[in-house]
Amino acid sequence: MICLDSSRGPAGNPGTAPARALTGRSEDLMSAVEALQGGSHVAVFVLGDSGMGKSRLIDAVVGELGPEVTPVPIHGSASLNKVPYGVLGPFIVGLPVQEATSQLAVLRTLWAHLEEQKRATQKPLLLVVDDAHDLDEATAGILAELAAAGWAKLLVGAAARPGLPEPLLQLWFEGIAERHDLRPLTLAQTTEMLEGELGSQVLPNVAEILWEASGGNPMLLNGLLDDARNDGTLRRRNGVWLFTRHLNSHGDRLTDVVRRQLLLRSPEERQALNLVALAEPVSRELIESVAGEEAVGSLIDSELIRVTDTGTGELRLWHTVYGDTLRNLISPARSLQLRQSLLRKMDSEPTSAEGLLRQVSWSIECGAEVEDRQLLRAAVLASRLYEDELARKAAVLVKDPELQMAARAVIARTRYNASDYMAARDILDADFGQGNSIPGLLAGSLLWAATMSALGHTPAEIIKRAQVLRRAAERLAAARPDDAEAIHRATEERLEILEAMVLALAGEYAAAPAAAASGEDAAAGTPPSNTLVQAFRLCLDAERLLAGGKGLSALAAMTRAIEAAGADHDELYFLTDFLVVRSAAAAIHSGDWQGAESLLTGFVAGSGPNLISFGGGVHAAHGIILLYQGKAAQALNTLSAALEALRLTDPQQLFALTAAMAFAAAAEVGAQTKAELLLADFEAAPAALPRYMRSLAAMAVVYGKARLGNYPGAIAELKRLGRPYPEVDTAGLELDALAFCLALGDTDSAPRLLELRAGLEGPRPAAICAYAAAISADNAADLLEAAKACEAAELWAFAALAYDAAAHAYRAAGDTLRERMANSQRKRCLDRADDLPGDEAAKNDDSLGILTRRERDIVALAVRGLTDRQIAAELQVSVRTVEGHLYRSYAKLNVKGREQLPGIGGH
Repeated sequence: MICLDSSRGPAGNPGTAPARALTGRSEDLMSAVEALQGGSHVAVFVLGDSGMGKSRLIDAVVGELGPEVTPVPIHGSASLNKVPYGVLGPFIVGLPVQEATSQLAVLRTLWAHLEEQKRATQKPLLLVVDDAHDLDEATAGILAELAAAGWAKLLVGAAARPGLPEPLLQLWFEGIAERHDLRPLTLAQTTEMLEGELGSQVLPNVAEILWEASGGNPMLLNGLLDDARNDGTLRRRNGVWLFTRHLNSHGDRLTDVVRRQLLLRSPEERQALNLVALAEPVSRELIESVAGEEAVGSLIDSELIRVTDTGTGELRLWHTVYGDTLRNLISPARSLQLRQSLLRKMDSEPTSAEGLLRQVSWSIECGAEVEDRQLLRAAVLASRLYEDELARKAAVLVKDPELQMAARAVIARTRYNASDYMAARDILDADFGQGNSIPGLLAGSLLWAATMSALGHTPAEIIKRAQVLRRAAERLAAARPDDAEAIHRATEERLEILEAMVLALAGEYAAAPAAAASGEDAAAGTPPSNTLVQAFRLCLDAERLLAGGKGLSALAAMTRAIEAAGADHDELYFLTDFLVVRSAAAAIHSGDWQGAESLLTGFVAGSGPNLISFGGGVHAAHGIILLYQGKAAQALNTLSAALEALRLTDPQQLFALTAAMAFAAAAEVGAQTKAELLLADFEAAPAALPRYMRSLAAMAVVYGKARLGNYPGAIAELKRLGRPYPEVDTAGLELDALAFCLALGDTDSAPRLLELRAGLEGPRPAAICAYAAAISADNAADLLEAAKACEAAELWAFAALAYDAAAHAYRAAGDTLRERMANSQRKRCLDRADDLPGDEAAKNDDSLGILTRRERDIVALAVRGLTDRQIAAELQVSVRTVEGHLYRSYAKLNVKGREQLPGIGGH
């Protein structure tokens, strides 16, 4: 990959880079310092790919040891790695020429120079060697001898490939050197770095996007972060850092780094690198035919490009974020010249979607002509990948009148992505029902319906206006009698999908009949004409089941809906997100927290760029889980952050529900001012929510108002909201309403919950009903059992209420011992509800908290029964390092040896 010196800032000046590259490296820092301070190691090696923070870690180690050592810097050099003792020139400048190749003479002269420095400081010598992979063998041998003889210690940094010279590596084999292989940052470490750098709340998708784009490389991460802040892509809104648009990967910081590194490559290598950047993914054979095999091989060895498909020899840049930067550095004239040189040798068009996008984008950038159908195909693909700018550029270049309608639908889709529904509707309305072919007639019709739904139009209004398609089909069939049957069939199928979709989007469960397991329309008894209709009918059935309190059945229906919908939704590109939201709602209602988290995690893992568009909904779901669990303070933070994301883009129309839940959380923790702002947000939000979520939002608002002060009608209003349609089973909504009533202290709601109990599904309803049964019986033992059931369901607020009721019952019975026990359990549940993420793990690890991270890793492996040598192999350290860490761990933990570790490890 491109060499990124992590000890330098954008201009290459030492010390100007932010001091954030050590995030996640604190254990490596302390371990390296301890090794150099101790007597069992003579060297510490720091290895890693470019940009992993080797130089910064070395600087930090020197800084920690500063008062104790005399640091002597030595820098490897690629230009001198064939010259024996070349990098030692400044130390042996007085050595006669005839002795310059004598190891003994060089060693004597070098040692005399070092001794002079040591006498001046009266401190041990530390030779600090950077870029050791570029040392010549002779110099590496001299340094290894100095260390092995105990004359000086070594702190060495080297690239993971080609790695350390053999003489230095031998020190590690002998167990007298400690080795640290720097790995890419994890997502957790990236989040930690961002929080430390930005000093404020960071929306989770910021860390996810930056981590994925940088590949965990600290230097790339820093560059992307600086550029995103400078160009306004990353902004702070109401105390929350979030992305306002897709990440720009050709900002000044990255551009400067790439430009400087290009100067180090040969003309042939630069040509090959530019061609890969412009055409990736591209055949290796093709690039080699233009730039030569040697240039391509050198770039692969330097990890600038990589072979991603060994079968076809497909080449890509090592880090995708370099693509935009490299392309931005190439002038249009040069880009056109490179394109022509490559096209002359190509015998076919790109077969992959990514290859097509890259070729069309390249052509647009350099002003080359592109055929209309290829432009339209590229525009559709780009919009599906949320590359909205490219989608618009390609779509506006389409000249064929027959294709322009589909191209305008793509432009409308990019507006929908940004939640600009008015603009999307205006584009689609102008073309609705105007096409002169089946594709033209139906182009954008489903997106039009989704846009109308987002703007708050009812399903009946949308379906009525959609009849324009049927009249247009009659007109087109009259003009093309030979195609009349196909025209009518395609139009009717589209109207069927459209009707099923808008009903599902609105969640009109009150009018929905119970669907058969096969997905057939139970009322008509006829199977749906295609799988999309089946998927939407199953969604509506799931909504009905959810309102009826059958969350697990609703989740099963949504699973079938996801299977029916398939993977390629074309015009309905938002369908996956819609299905995930509905599935998560079912899991959350039933209290299947793990299932909900799995759904959301799976969605995030496959989302990529559309996390910016849809990430707010993911975070809102996390916040609602926290609120249901009783973790109001955490829920308020998470929901507030989600709201800021949803202000920018809200394709699932979740803003009102999120604002209502955030208002309830703020009221719960007594944040009066914050609650008032959130209530204003809710009241100003469009009401385009599915019916179930709309009812839930109204309940949360009533609950929040009751929490904030005197609201005498709250209980009655909640109970009314739980039964909006007396003729329809809404036991699930009633459960939510009565749960809010119980939380407000209304014990009169308990009997009704017991009536509903048999028809409800999931651990959350079961635990709430167990609490209702216990307070109805007013028996201390039953209340304790109910509290345990709520704990098992992770409903910490309800568990605390049950323990509190049990304490009162024991007090009334005069059992002060059990009263104190119940109060203690109540406090524990309240503490658990107030825990920050990670607190519980920390509490469970108190006994190991005094160990360093490396010591904990080694102790954990020792507990598993691994020998010292096996642990050394597992962690890639020396056996002596393992022994040293174990001895220190024994002393800290006050144990005599391995035989006493299993109890601690088990703890």
